[in-house]
Amino acid sequence: MPRKIRSVGQAILNEPVPGKKPSILALLLGIIPFIGMCFSVPLWDRIHPMILGLPFNLAWLLSWIVLTTCCMWAAYRVESAREKKRDGGS
Repeated sequence: MPRKIRSVGQAILNEPVPGKKPSILALLLGIIPFIGMCFSVPLWDRIHPMILGLPFNLAWLLSWIVLTTCCMWAAYRVESAREKKRDGGS
């Protein structure tokens, strides 16, 4: 029977993939948009004032879509810096 040669980057299905826990700051940055969209409904549940021709509640949700991207980018940067520091910081 010929032996299979695995390349260095090839996934091994039988072995577990080591995981790493995210930092508290990255978790907080990830939860901010969820809280901003879901638990702040009593604050923005109205139509007036209109913002750029949109009802306030729609403008609020659209702004959180953009802010979610910013928060996820910041969480990624936090984790990248943490990994770089852990690996030796080059």
